[in-house]
Amino acid sequence: MDKRALQGKLGRRQFAGRAAATAGISLLATPGLAIGAGKGADSESVGPISLPEGAAFTPGVYVDQRARKPIYLPGANAGYAAHAVSEVLFWTDQLMEHGMFIALLMPGDRLRGPRSEARQFQMTFAGHFLSARDRGYRDDGLSSLLLSTRADVLQFIEYKRRMQRAQEAGTLKSLVWPLFFDHIAREAERFADRLALLAQGSAALQSDEVAAFWTTIMADHLEFVAHLLDPQERALVADAKARAEQLYQTHAHRVGSGQLATMADEVIDFKTAAEHGIEAGQIKSIIDPSLADHVLREAVRFSDEVRRAG
Repeated sequence: MDKRALQGKLGRRQFAGRAAATAGISLLATPGLAIGAGKGADSESVGPISLPEGAAFTPGVYVDQRARKPIYLPGANAGYAAHAVSEVLFWTDQLMEHGMFIALLMPGDRLRGPRSEARQFQMTFAGHFLSARDRGYRDDGLSSLLLSTRADVLQFIEYKRRMQRAQEAGTLKSLVWPLFFDHIAREAERFADRLALLAQGSAALQSDEVAAFWTTIMADHLEFVAHLLDPQERALVADAKARAEQLYQTHAHRVGSGQLATMADEVIDFKTAAEHGIEAGQIKSIIDPSLADHVLREAVRFSDEVRRAG
């Protein structure tokens, strides 16, 4: 792939044959790292959790297949239950991976304690994911799912913020940037707020809130990419930084929904091409394909929310 192609509008990959992809099964680790769901959270094996196959039972939940893992979104005519369940499915999957990423970036015996906590959260959100996926929900039967999920999200936020403070103070010496702790804490905080609204019966999205949240999240992603590329990938580093700055400027000076939707599509194209280049060995980096796929799924969610926000 010509690396210069990343600097312009990129055609998205076609995903024919993705029906064989299994919902909830992690495709993220190198061989030998997959962990069965039955293993304890204090296991020294660190990596994704293999979950049983299945499809969402709640009518109206749509699966977007532009990434390696399914992206759960509300369908065109989705009701309240489908909106709520798709949001729980999307974010519990992301939070499950947050636990995995933290654990991977906490090597060695001295980090065994916080690594074990991260692994426990990974297991916890795998459980919430399965609870949301493997049962058909109605509008009047969501309370337990939403409240129990939110309670664990709040605990994960406390852990992330505690780890962020320790990393900033130098008392935690992990490989996790303070900004990464902050970034994933903000995602969890927003999910907790959304769960509270959903528990009140509201699935509505506000355009200003969607723009404020996602522009900074996408900008952070691009800065992460810039710092994880090989220093010799100068053109791509500069491109990622320029795109991040554009999104930070968009956060400060709001644009219309049409322009924001276009920017979301451009981010999807950039991340899709980057993931392909990383997988093919055409881009030099220390970006694991799991992280590339993780941020791509969030870009697709960004695009979806921009189009649904009122």
